[in-house]
Amino acid sequence: MDNSRRLIVSFGPSQDPPSTSSRRQFCAHACQAVSLVAVGALIPACGGEGDPNGPDPVPDGNSPLPLLSGTATGNTVSVPTDGALAAVGSAALVSSPVGSFLVARTAQTTFSVLTAVCTHEGCTVDLFNGALFVCPCHNSKYTTAGAVANGPATQALRSFPSTLTGTTLTFTV
Repeated sequence: MDNSRRLIVSFGPSQDPPSTSSRRQFCAHACQAVSLVAVGALIPACGGEGDPNGPDPVPDGNSPLPLLSGTATGNTVSVPTDGALAAVGSAALVSSPVGSFLVARTAQTTFSVLTAVCTHEGCTVDLFNGALFVCPCHNSKYTTAGAVANGPATQALRSFPSTLTGTTLTFTV
């Protein structure tokens, strides 16, 4: 003897017999459907490709880098160091007509200048945790010298030699 029951849903007048489903079965099926929708909404957050419309939320312990504007003459970029880059240990994202660069003040007169393009999938690295540059897309981390500290990136950031004159840093790309 078959003890299973069927839930019949009608969207209009019908000649079908009335539903033999109990209220308990209806509630159980409704809860299952809602659970599937909720799980389906969470699945994209588990993927490794990030949001195609933008970066993932800022990973814990990281701060957005201050954005500075650099000027360019040919392939030489100049950026002031008397603001966001005034203190040893500070860092900034420099936007210029020839690209975006990460700049860290590593000593009183020494700076590290790196490309801001992550070597993993080309996102702009724009986060800093006080010691490491962090890519917002997949959380790759780089030292202020550009070496990979934590993947998924496997290649270092390109570095550029720089010169400090007064409060102006210059570098050629």
